[in-house]
Amino acid sequence: MERSVLSMAKNLGVAVDWVDAWGEARSVSMDDLIPVVSAVLGESLDSAGEIGRASDEIAHRRHVVEPVIVAWDGQLPDVEVAATIVDAALVLESGSEVPLQVSSGRVSLSGGLPSGYHQLQINGGTFSSHIIAAPRTAHKAPHGLVGLTSPTYALRADDADVGIGTLRELADLAAFADRVGVSVVGTLPLLAAFPDQPSPYSPASRRAWNEIFIDLTSVPDWNPAVPERSLDPLWVDYDATGRSIHAELGRYADHVERTPGLRASVAAYTKCNPEISRYAHFRALTDAHGRNWRGWSDALRPDPERVNYHATVQWIMDEQLASLSSAMRDRGQYLYLDLPIGCHPDGYDIWDNPNLFADASLGAPPDTLFVGGQDWGLPASIPSVSRASGHANFRKAIAKQFSVAGLLRIDHVMGMHRTWWVPHGAAATDGAYVMQPSDEMFAIIAIESVRARCGVVGENLGTVPPEVGSALDAHRLLGMVVAPDGALEPDSEDLVAMTSHDTPSFAAWWKELDIFDLTDLGVFDADRSRAESNARQEAIAVVRQRFGTSTVRETSDAVMEWMVCSDAAIALLNIDDLLMEERRQNVPGTYRERPNWRLRYTHTLEEIIADESLVHALEQLSALRDASSSRSHRNGLQ
Repeated sequence: MERSVLSMAKNLGVAVDWVDAWGEARSVSMDDLIPVVSAVLGESLDSAGEIGRASDEIAHRRHVVEPVIVAWDGQLPDVEVAATIVDAALVLESGSEVPLQVSSGRVSLSGGLPSGYHQLQINGGTFSSHIIAAPRTAHKAPHGLVGLTSPTYALRADDADVGIGTLRELADLAAFADRVGVSVVGTLPLLAAFPDQPSPYSPASRRAWNEIFIDLTSVPDWNPAVPERSLDPLWVDYDATGRSIHAELGRYADHVERTPGLRASVAAYTKCNPEISRYAHFRALTDAHGRNWRGWSDALRPDPERVNYHATVQWIMDEQLASLSSAMRDRGQYLYLDLPIGCHPDGYDIWDNPNLFADASLGAPPDTLFVGGQDWGLPASIPSVSRASGHANFRKAIAKQFSVAGLLRIDHVMGMHRTWWVPHGAAATDGAYVMQPSDEMFAIIAIESVRARCGVVGENLGTVPPEVGSALDAHRLLGMVVAPDGALEPDSEDLVAMTSHDTPSFAAWWKELDIFDLTDLGVFDADRSRAESNARQEAIAVVRQRFGTSTVRETSDAVMEWMVCSDAAIALLNIDDLLMEERRQNVPGTYRERPNWRLRYTHTLEEIIADESLVHALEQLSALRDASSSRSHRNGLQ
């Protein structure tokens, strides 16, 4: 029995051994391995008989031809076919056909293929394979630039504030950044969300936008009412603010339906984007019947007014994001967006293809911070099912971001290689790694990146196997370095940042506020808290000595100067750090325990823009970056 399970695990890409965050070799126990193998198979293995039957089925399930084949730089490798070939055809993405050579169970092609997604059809389509003809490298990311990043919701206006930052404030931030020499402007995911789910990393879909960020003042043919705002301007009240914004957008959607020209624009948009109609259908059903679509009757039909609402708000978001992206490109700037690793379990992407997802969620094994591991609650997609569709879900998700981004961050890029699966009902420690078809995923990234002329950053922070760095280099993706203590030296293929959305701000790090918070949450016991505090004081002493500084402000300024003078491709500055913010946008591993994804700045955007010391600091950092990049360029030419 054990031998059969191990054999199945190997055939299904479930790793039985791994190296933990402390560098120790680990083996997955049989009790943990069987549920993960069951999840990958899509069926329960509760007995030796079931395991034997499943093992026999896997043995007979060998591919006649691989479901996905990558043709790097358009060069199709010889394709082995485990069947008698009567005829074979290669249908290009354009619809035209390319002649093939067939001999003794092998299909080959003389010459190259255009970049794109093609279909190999064997014996009249009885057997087929998705051919991904991809450039080996993604579009080259920009180098020698300074970036500025902020959650959009955190941006706060003066008189025109609606209780949450919108694309209006993001556009104003980008225009300000341009004036001080900052060329990259980043934000957290702007993807669709359920009203009660503020986390941008658990979207209702990775293939649609969140209408709460619409700039109401720029909606065509409309004079919006002022939405209800939170009593506390420093926190987003998603209930009150969201309710008011959605109500205002609902009135506008009714206006669109009554206005022939606007109605025609939305109709043309949905015709060009047929998935939006299906998404709008789904969201209209959730509005009426709740998110648990698994209990819906097949007879349910959505309210046409709600379908119109969701189609209309997607049209507005697409238009406004495209306008922002275009304006930034015209100024030589890059809109830096972020693609989460997964989707909310009740979301559209799961409903659209439930067979793609396993009875397991994504997470992480125990590490130095979370000794109990992490279960993110995001459904894990089954590699074999994804391959059968040519990874259609991933292609759609990444293309949505590339449609407007100038630079794209892939969250948890390690997921291109392996993902930690936690079977439903199991503890996060009781999971295992499931290997992913990384070549195929990177091929899709390369195609879409080049098509969109958009560089890519792979978030490779944390415990990262060495093959991840090799893949980033091979496909020309930037990596990331987050170094609050200034100890890690970025190279020319890194984006360097002082903090990220998962780390405390520099000021909070300096004051050990994150350690106090994790102790209060019970993550650290007293001994661990003391050890962490001692280690932090040592790190602070090192960085103070390195830069010859004493106060937190002096040291923060010195680290930022070090960042912009480093070899990194992009030096990304966080507004939280520029404002010396001590509150934290997100405490990983918490949900109700901490009000994550709600923090708004103590300064309004107008105050930030008018702050002469901050403006001067950004101008100086941009000038230092320009000088450093010029020196590097000259040295590279010598």
